[in-house]
Amino acid sequence: MMQQELSLLLQTPDFSARAVLEIEALAPLSMVAKMPGKYYRSQPKPTDHMLWGMLENALGWHISDVERKQLFAKLKKQHKLKDVIGSGVGYQSLLQWHVRFGVVIVPPLMHYDDLWTQHLKGKNFPGGSRNYDAQAIPIMNAERGKRIKYSDAGSAKKGAALLQDFEEGDEIHIGVLRPHFPQYYSSPTPREYVEPTGNYRITVETSPALLEALQAATNNPAAPLYLGSNDGWIEASWQTIQQ
Repeated sequence: MMQQELSLLLQTPDFSARAVLEIEALAPLSMVAKMPGKYYRSQPKPTDHMLWGMLENALGWHISDVERKQLFAKLKKQHKLKDVIGSGVGYQSLLQWHVRFGVVIVPPLMHYDDLWTQHLKGKNFPGGSRNYDAQAIPIMNAERGKRIKYSDAGSAKKGAALLQDFEEGDEIHIGVLRPHFPQYYSSPTPREYVEPTGNYRITVETSPALLEALQAATNNPAAPLYLGSNDGWIEASWQTIQQ
């Protein structure tokens, strides 16, 4: 079925079919368009890439980056198209040349901030991860008691034995702990959310065949639908204007 839907992309882009996509938020939405620093600001409405991503998710197009690049190369050659446009987080949609969005009606919104658990890599993992090997407890207790300190300097002591065999005042390389922790740590990060008090209504233009496929997919999605963060659950429905 997915191969049949993907074959629609080989047809010449056609925007003769028009419909209204109506989106009901089932949870607060945080529609962040790019990866910022210390604060994740939500857009008031979904971006084109978010909408394309939601539709691809409904279609079940969970395609690896390697296969996606191969498809893009084929589509660019087939239609003599320009370069692929990516979102602020690097997502590139296969639908971008075949589905376009027009007027967006935004319902009244309530805005608020909340803390969101961000997973990061880096040397701060001992203080940020709640999951670690019990063998690391003695050295972690010593560091909390300021009897030793961690360092990433080349002169810092190294070796697995230091987990148990250390002396007061030691400067121990942070890499000693690395094998006993996950490859990330958690950082509470302020994130903005919006709660729509009505539905978004978005004009969509595409080909009749692709519109039919998109309508069928959102009625029976291959995966749960969301916008922004993956807990921003939504439901989508369609009203055809012209086909």
